[in-house]
Amino acid sequence: MYLFWKQNALGSVSVSAAGLRTYAMRYVAKPFNCDLVTLPAGEEGLFVMLSFPGGSGGAEMKATEESVIKALEKLGFSVRVSWVEAAAESPGLLRRVAGLLGAPILLALAGGAVALLFSAGLKPFLWALLWGAAFYFVSAFLASSKGGRILEKFKGAAGR
Repeated sequence: MYLFWKQNALGSVSVSAAGLRTYAMRYVAKPFNCDLVTLPAGEEGLFVMLSFPGGSGGAEMKATEESVIKALEKLGFSVRVSWVEAAAESPGLLRRVAGLLGAPILLALAGGAVALLFSAGLKPFLWALLWGAAFYFVSAFLASSKGGRILEKFKGAAGR
Protein backbone atom coordinates (compact mmCIF):
# COMPACT_ATOMS: atom_id res chain seq x y z
CA MET A 1 0.00 0.00 0.00
CA TYR A 2 1.27 3.46 -0.85
CA LEU A 3 0.83 6.29 1.61
CA PHE A 4 0.32 9.89 0.44
CA TRP A 5 3.10 12.07 1.87
CA LYS A 6 3.34 15.49 0.22
CA GLN A 7 1.94 17.47 -2.68
CA ASN A 8 3.07 20.63 -4.46
CA ALA A 9 2.67 22.24 -7.89
CA LEU A 10 4.85 19.56 -9.48
CA GLY A 11 2.79 16.65 -8.18
CA SER A 12 2.50 14.40 -5.17
CA VAL A 13 4.83 12.03 -3.36
CA SER A 14 3.66 8.69 -2.03
CA VAL A 15 5.75 6.18 -0.12
CA SER A 16 5.45 2.43 0.25
CA ALA A 17 4.23 1.37 3.69
CA ALA A 18 5.81 -2.08 3.27
CA GLY A 19 9.09 -0.53 2.12
CA LEU A 20 9.23 1.81 5.10
CA ARG A 21 8.43 -1.06 7.48
CA THR A 22 11.16 -3.21 5.91
CA TYR A 23 13.61 -0.32 6.19
CA ALA A 24 12.67 0.29 9.83
CA MET A 25 13.07 -3.42 10.64
CA ARG A 26 16.79 -3.12 9.85
CA TYR A 27 17.17 -0.92 12.91
CA VAL A 28 15.01 -2.92 15.32
CA ALA A 29 16.91 -5.06 17.84
CA LYS A 30 16.12 -8.78 17.92
CA PRO A 31 13.55 -9.30 20.67
CA PHE A 32 11.48 -6.40 19.30
CA ASN A 33 9.42 -6.09 16.11
CA CYS A 34 8.15 -3.29 13.88
CA ASP A 35 4.44 -3.95 13.42
CA LEU A 36 3.27 -0.83 11.61
CA VAL A 37 4.55 2.25 9.79
CA THR A 38 1.92 4.72 8.64
CA LEU A 39 1.38 8.37 7.75
CA PRO A 40 -1.70 9.62 9.62
CA ALA A 41 -3.92 11.92 7.55
CA GLY A 42 -3.18 15.60 8.03
CA GLU A 43 0.18 15.00 9.70
CA GLU A 44 3.70 15.40 8.37
CA GLY A 45 5.29 12.62 10.41
CA LEU A 46 5.42 8.86 10.41
CA PHE A 47 3.76 6.83 13.12
CA VAL A 48 5.78 3.71 13.94
CA MET A 49 4.42 0.94 16.15
CA LEU A 50 7.01 -1.32 17.75
CA SER A 51 6.17 -4.39 19.83
CA PHE A 52 8.06 -5.92 22.70
CA PRO A 53 7.81 -9.27 24.47
CA GLY A 54 6.79 -9.18 28.11
CA GLY A 55 9.67 -8.55 30.50
CA SER A 56 11.84 -6.58 28.06
CA GLY A 57 14.19 -3.97 29.48
CA GLY A 58 13.63 -0.23 29.16
CA ALA A 59 17.21 0.55 28.09
CA GLU A 60 17.05 -1.84 25.14
CA MET A 61 13.70 -0.40 24.11
CA LYS A 62 15.01 3.17 24.29
CA ALA A 63 18.08 2.31 22.19
CA THR A 64 15.93 0.58 19.56
CA GLU A 65 13.49 3.49 19.46
CA GLU A 66 16.32 5.99 19.00
CA SER A 67 17.91 3.99 16.17
CA VAL A 68 14.58 3.70 14.32
CA ILE A 69 13.86 7.42 14.75
CA LYS A 70 17.35 8.36 13.59
CA ALA A 71 17.11 6.11 10.50
CA LEU A 72 13.69 7.41 9.42
CA GLU A 73 14.62 11.04 10.09
CA LYS A 74 17.47 10.60 7.60
CA LEU A 75 14.76 10.04 4.98
CA GLY A 76 13.16 13.39 5.83
CA PHE A 77 10.32 12.26 8.08
CA SER A 78 9.47 13.36 11.57
CA VAL A 79 8.79 10.22 13.58
CA ARG A 80 6.56 9.24 16.50
CA VAL A 81 7.07 5.80 18.05
CA SER A 82 4.57 3.84 20.07
CA TRP A 83 5.25 0.59 21.91
CA VAL A 84 2.79 -2.27 22.40
CA GLU A 85 3.28 -5.53 24.23
CA ALA A 86 3.38 -8.49 21.85
CA ALA A 87 0.67 -11.10 22.12
CA ALA A 88 1.49 -14.41 23.73
CA GLU A 89 3.36 -16.89 21.59
CA SER A 90 1.27 -18.88 19.17
CA PRO A 91 0.33 -22.37 20.30
CA GLY A 92 2.66 -25.22 19.52
CA LEU A 93 2.43 -27.41 16.45
CA LEU A 94 0.56 -30.16 18.28
CA ARG A 95 -2.18 -27.76 19.43
CA ARG A 96 -2.53 -26.29 15.93
CA VAL A 97 -2.86 -29.75 14.38
CA ALA A 98 -5.40 -30.75 17.02
CA GLY A 99 -7.39 -27.60 16.23
CA LEU A 100 -7.42 -28.45 12.53
CA LEU A 101 -8.78 -31.98 12.97
CA GLY A 102 -12.38 -30.78 12.94
CA ALA A 103 -11.87 -28.09 10.29
CA PRO A 104 -14.13 -28.53 7.25
CA ILE A 105 -11.32 -27.78 4.78
CA LEU A 106 -9.18 -30.58 6.23
CA LEU A 107 -12.09 -33.01 6.08
CA ALA A 108 -12.78 -32.01 2.46
CA LEU A 109 -9.13 -32.52 1.51
CA ALA A 110 -9.02 -35.90 3.24
CA GLY A 111 -12.22 -36.98 1.45
CA GLY A 112 -10.82 -35.85 -1.90
CA ALA A 113 -7.57 -37.73 -1.26
CA VAL A 114 -9.42 -40.94 -0.43
CA ALA A 115 -11.62 -40.55 -3.53
CA LEU A 116 -8.54 -39.98 -5.72
CA LEU A 117 -6.81 -43.00 -4.22
CA PHE A 118 -9.76 -45.30 -4.98
CA SER A 119 -10.67 -43.88 -8.38
CA ALA A 120 -7.23 -43.28 -9.93
CA GLY A 121 -4.95 -45.62 -8.02
CA LEU A 122 -1.79 -45.24 -5.99
CA LYS A 123 0.55 -43.68 -8.59
CA PRO A 124 -1.65 -40.63 -9.45
CA PHE A 125 -2.39 -40.24 -5.74
CA LEU A 126 1.33 -40.05 -4.91
CA TRP A 127 1.92 -37.57 -7.77
CA ALA A 128 -0.92 -35.38 -6.50
CA LEU A 129 0.54 -35.60 -2.99
CA LEU A 130 3.99 -34.62 -4.27
CA TRP A 131 2.69 -31.61 -6.23
CA GLY A 132 0.53 -30.53 -3.32
CA ALA A 133 3.52 -30.62 -0.97
CA ALA A 134 5.65 -28.70 -3.49
CA PHE A 135 3.03 -25.94 -3.83
CA TYR A 136 2.61 -25.80 -0.07
CA PHE A 137 6.33 -25.32 0.59
CA VAL A 138 6.72 -22.74 -2.20
CA SER A 139 3.75 -20.73 -0.89
CA ALA A 140 5.01 -20.98 2.71
CA PHE A 141 8.43 -19.71 1.57
CA LEU A 142 6.91 -16.81 -0.38
CA ALA A 143 4.85 -15.86 2.67
CA SER A 144 8.03 -15.64 4.78
CA SER A 145 10.08 -12.46 5.09
CA LYS A 146 12.84 -13.77 2.81
CA GLY A 147 10.31 -14.81 0.18
CA GLY A 148 8.65 -11.39 0.46
CA ARG A 149 11.96 -9.72 -0.33
CA ILE A 150 12.36 -11.92 -3.41
CA LEU A 151 8.83 -11.04 -4.56
CA GLU A 152 9.61 -7.33 -4.08
CA LYS A 153 12.71 -7.74 -6.28
CA PHE A 154 10.61 -9.39 -8.99
CA LYS A 155 8.03 -6.61 -8.77
CA GLY A 156 10.80 -4.03 -9.04
CA ALA A 157 12.27 -5.77 -12.07
CA ALA A 158 8.82 -5.90 -13.67
CA GLY A 159 8.36 -2.18 -13.06
CA ARG A 160 5.49 -2.44 -10.58
